[in-house]
Amino acid sequence: MSKKSRHLLMQALVRASVHYGTDPRLNHVESELSELGACDRIKTVPRQRLLKVLHAGRVIDTTLGVILDAAGKPQKYGIGNRLDQLKTLPPATRGYMDHTTVGTYRLSVAKVRNKYAHNAGSFPTSTIETDKFVSEVHACMALIL
Repeated sequence: MSKKSRHLLMQALVRASVHYGTDPRLNHVESELSELGACDRIKTVPRQRLLKVLHAGRVIDTTLGVILDAAGKPQKYGIGNRLDQLKTLPPATRGYMDHTTVGTYRLSVAKVRNKYAHNAGSFPTSTIETDKFVSEVHACMALIL
């Protein structure tokens, strides 16, 4: 999938959500996805990769918050903690994830995002790594929205 296609498909997921139009935070998510798409125009490659991770991280963090609020769960802070909260939802609830799936996304999304967001001088080492992270965020969004 092309980079442009991915960010546009992620925007379509947000717009198709039952929460779109009822929770204004999804408008911010949509804006973050536009910024994610604009990162390809940044000339400095390490900065481009880092910004993609940060924008995609903000997208999933806010989206998780919307899902948990809709389910009536008081939110914890952090992507990993919010993912853990999805295990506590009733299985038929939108956004529910089983233990194994949560563990997978804790490693592929929360841990990767934290590695770059909380360590000065740390940048993704390849475009493949960055694209894999954005792909994991996309997959997580598709499950919870």
